Amino acid sequence: MTDEQWLERSATEWQAANRAQVGQWETHLSVLAAEAAAIKAAGQWRTGPRTLLAVLGMHELERKLVTCLAWVLRPEGHHGLGDRVVKALFERCGLPFDPTAQVRVTREEPRFTSDGKRTPADLVVRAGGVCVLLEAKVNAKQHGDQCARLTRLWANEAATLVYLTREMAGPDGPPGPAGWKPLTWRHIAGFMAPLPNDASAGARDFLETLQLLYGSEGPSMLDEKTKFYMRHWRLLSEWAALRDGAMREITAAVHNAAATLDATLLAEAEHVWDMALASHPTFELRRPSWQRGEVHAAIALQWKPAELLTDADPWPYVGVRVKMPKHPERNAFVKTMTEQLETYASHLGWSGSQIETGWLWWRQVAPTGVDDDIGSLTAECRNALEAGWQKLRGPLDDLFGG
Repeated sequence: MTDEQWLERSATEWQAANRAQVGQWETHLSVLAAEAAAIKAAGQWRTGPRTLLAVLGMHELERKLVTCLAWVLRPEGHHGLGDRVVKALFERCGLPFDPTAQVRVTREEPRFTSDGKRTPADLVVRAGGVCVLLEAKVNAKQHGDQCARLTRLWANEAATLVYLTREMAGPDGPPGPAGWKPLTWRHIAGFMAPLPNDASAGARDFLETLQLLYGSEGPSMLDEKTKFYMRHWRLLSEWAALRDGAMREITAAVHNAAATLDATLLAEAEHVWDMALASHPTFELRRPSWQRGEVHAAIALQWKPAELLTDADPWPYVGVRVKMPKHPERNAFVKTMTEQLETYASHLGWSGSQIETGWLWWRQVAPTGVDDDIGSLTAECRNALEAGWQKLRGPLDDLFGG
């Protein structure tokens, strides 16, 4: 057997083996897709915020969390925790707690300095002649002499001062204000847990929010979605590598399209890669005259590699693009451009329009025939750019020259 025959035979065998492997992958994909669909249908494939406070964007808002804390500190609240939280707070501070005494909790209680400066306390808790003042922080730091003013203004009640933060202040964390007892949101979660069986849904949501955000032992993050990955990580890792390869191939096709444009066209147009969009490879054809005030126009080819991770169409798109600081959809000249170019763009099949993102008219460019024909993607991108230039350069000249 000659070397040429051996190479031809080896190539044939490799292609057969490769087709068999791809066929197995497609079978595995179908099986895994069905398994994932069943998990989602059962409500076990979960993403996004885990608590209602997080859904509402309140999980790191200081005043909202302080309001929740004030609620669970009141023994008679509908949270169903009784006096366990306020009692645990007093015990943590080394203070006596009288279960028969009335507990009063005040938010934003104001006092005034001698020069009339208003200084509110986040929370003040009073029970049986004992006063506890809490200054709560989530992401903010203390402001100037705020804690010193609070210390002076509540001195007449001999208030126990508590500095509530995300991380422990003191020897094991950032320094806290002098004379204040350190406390963390982790401690608050500890005061609440374990919840009684009849605790309210609100109390459960508040506790879970604190556990997830502030480091307490909370609900396991090992949900069915994570377990699915752990069951199939070898296949999924292999497919992730295939995705990286696909990204490189599509990126190369886009760059090759720009590099092989007609020489006559390149002599007429400025042709540049927009380096301000590192995550979105963007090639532009334009003239220096296509500018009016803040508005810069170009015929552009763009691709967003990140969309290979989503349900969005992964292919590049070509269209008329304008750049300006913000809100192009509010600009009168941009609106005029969009209207004047509509007929020309429709002849090109550029029927998409997202003016708010700067794309007046556009269409996606996909391989001809089948998705894996990346070679045809280069030709399609090049043809779309050249056709766009030929059809739209005149109208754009008129718009910017008028």
